Amino acid sequence: MLWFFIAALSLVAVAYLVLPLFRTADEVVDDRKEQNIQIVREQLTELEGSFERGEVESEQYSQRREELEQSLLLDVSGQSESVERPKTSSSSWLSAGFLALFVPISAVALYLYLGTPNAQQLALENAKPEVPLTADGKPDIDKLVTSLHDKLRKNPDNEQGWYMLGRSYMMMQRFEGAIEAYENLYRLQPEEPDVMLMLADALSMKQQGKMAGRPETLINQALAKAPQNTTALWLSGMALEQNGQYQEALDRWQILRPLLNDNLQEQVQLDVLIKRAKAQLAGDEKTETASADTANGQATASGKAVTRKSPTAEDIAVSQGQAETATEKSAAGAKITLSVSLSEEFKSQASPEDSVFIYAKAQSGPPMPLAASRLQVKDLPVTVTLDDSMAMMPQMTLSMFDTVIVGARVSKSGNAVGQDGDLFVEQEQVSHGDEVNLLINNVLKK
Repeated sequence: MLWFFIAALSLVAVAYLVLPLFRTADEVVDDRKEQNIQIVREQLTELEGSFERGEVESEQYSQRREELEQSLLLDVSGQSESVERPKTSSSSWLSAGFLALFVPISAVALYLYLGTPNAQQLALENAKPEVPLTADGKPDIDKLVTSLHDKLRKNPDNEQGWYMLGRSYMMMQRFEGAIEAYENLYRLQPEEPDVMLMLADALSMKQQGKMAGRPETLINQALAKAPQNTTALWLSGMALEQNGQYQEALDRWQILRPLLNDNLQEQVQLDVLIKRAKAQLAGDEKTETASADTANGQATASGKAVTRKSPTAEDIAVSQGQAETATEKSAAGAKITLSVSLSEEFKSQASPEDSVFIYAKAQSGPPMPLAASRLQVKDLPVTVTLDDSMAMMPQMTLSMFDTVIVGARVSKSGNAVGQDGDLFVEQEQVSHGDEVNLLINNVLKK
């Protein structure tokens, strides 16, 4: 009986001494993860406030938000879950047996011997997550996103995780993945207008910018819940324009215009859309007048009434006060041929599988590419012709701008947004029909 009580007391003593050591590292790691996430969330909220008050310019806002979201991705991606938790090694079991045998005799001495002051810190260092890095020592976004996706399949109710995954896939232009992420977020937050709009945006991008179908339904639902939501107003106007409802689209955008808080880039882009809608309405009036004249026996010079047509490059030209015809625009104007190669001095810094983004963008105004193509370093040198069919959105094309900036960028992360250290080249004042040679020979520094 005595040995029984000794054994029982020894087991209790060992449990009190050993189990907290195994639990503490996990608890501290989890606490640190939550603190990091909370800090980034507060910084994002503060940044949003500064941007709304006009204290931060659009470009600085976008860059800082991207940095914070990547930081949040590192925490939310489940790295803490992938932490290699301290395992019970053979030495731990020997220590436990040693305690069980000698605690009744020398409990205090053994505790002082085993309870080293830095034991907790050592456990934390052993539990430090290994973040995947690229060859240049930066976080590997592709691997982080894949890791986050895998963990969310096991923990499908993580709202913040699905949000970050959707944002990441949209930046990478992987719209199928973004749709899956936002569908899950919508499942968890079915009444949130911003979630509806994120899902609608991803669905429309998969449809080459077309809003018909479910995207338009989601946009209308979001607008009904949040009538002053700028994204809802913007997308709703685009959906109406695609349906030929130009007056309704114009009404939406005129409500939106004063809500943009002096965001110059968005105002420039919206003004182009407003001008185009007004031009379409003017064209409709001409069509109705011509049809009425024909009905009264007053035919046009050609003997035919003017027929209604869908938006073309000519309509865009009219909205910008240009005189070229749609045929001239389509045949020669809305094409730029680029011959892209990589400088010899930078070839050692790029891998054959690295992404290459070839693009054209406006000289001023919205930063979204007007046309873009994604290849790999192993495809270089290459000749690419950019035209309206390669537009990111049908409302923003090469035909809308007389001169543009063309460029090419090598991205190790595969991110559509330029990162510090990317290799690139750009040339300004390029006109429709030009043939341009681009030699990638610069390093992007942000």
